[in-house]
Amino acid sequence: MLQICPLKSNTDYKKNSPQPPAARYSSGTAKCEKDTVSFSGKEKDFLELSKKEIFEKINQSKNREHFIGSGGEANVYRIADTPYVVRIAKSRKQDFTERLSYDLSEQDKINHTVAKLGGDSRIMKYLPGENCYKYKNQNELFKLPVESYYNLYKQICHAKDNGMVFDCNSTNIIFNPKNKTLTAIDFYKVDTDFPENTKPLSAIFSALTTTTLAFHPENFRNLLSGLLNVVLKDFEPGVKPVQNLTELSLGSLFRNFESCYEDSLPPQYDVLKKTFYEALQLKYAESLGQDVKQELNGRIKICRALIKQVLQKEESLLHRLKLWEYEF
Repeated sequence: MLQICPLKSNTDYKKNSPQPPAARYSSGTAKCEKDTVSFSGKEKDFLELSKKEIFEKINQSKNREHFIGSGGEANVYRIADTPYVVRIAKSRKQDFTERLSYDLSEQDKINHTVAKLGGDSRIMKYLPGENCYKYKNQNELFKLPVESYYNLYKQICHAKDNGMVFDCNSTNIIFNPKNKTLTAIDFYKVDTDFPENTKPLSAIFSALTTTTLAFHPENFRNLLSGLLNVVLKDFEPGVKPVQNLTELSLGSLFRNFESCYEDSLPPQYDVLKKTFYEALQLKYAESLGQDVKQELNGRIKICRALIKQVLQKEESLLHRLKLWEYEF
């Protein structure tokens, strides 16, 4: 798997703050452990140029001005005036005079590849935004519209269906504050000898809770609320779930939340969990051809009410319980 080393940010951090395994690129140098490439730019018909022109533009972009990051396997450069970057594998010579291929596998597309240059070098999309670890207003990441989390969830599920695992870290999710999108950028192939069983919902929760401002109880509640509403979108009667119900693993998501949330949980939280499991069983019954529309709609309505009552906003039961303990 590609290991991209980010350049050191000019942003000041607290001395004792945990350093991210990767960061968005700017001036300076730093060690890294993760692949993080942030892509952004305006559209241009770069891929419609001749092979010679494409290589010329790539070679012109291989300089400090367009440098994005470096890792053990490759260097990454912005291709000037295009919506693309070029990943140049270090194992290959720096001049491109050989192969340009648009024959892409689904795994290539999942990693935002638009063309191959031979070896492990390739042209990739350049997505607008900033990685979630470096995004300044991180509290915003935990209060996004459900559709933002849902689209990220679908992307990770699609990758999993194609034998790709998301490297779950907040540096590997690009947030576009303009249109509120979340896009995962780092996937690697499943090792058939040591297969990983990371669940998409748990992967999103784990990734976003590696941000610098994540360790606020309100953020944990809001994130769980958003992801549970993602689940309810798939539970709607007649909707085909993005992920197989047997792979959903609600338990893993709840356990992730409970391991992070150190305050005591009220009995109503257990009711919330129980009602979600009941809705899951009804959705499974629907998949077997049973007519459970009325019962399923009822459970979904109760689930949404419990989310608002137990998890959302400052008037949540968890918030009131914390304040009561503090005052006492």
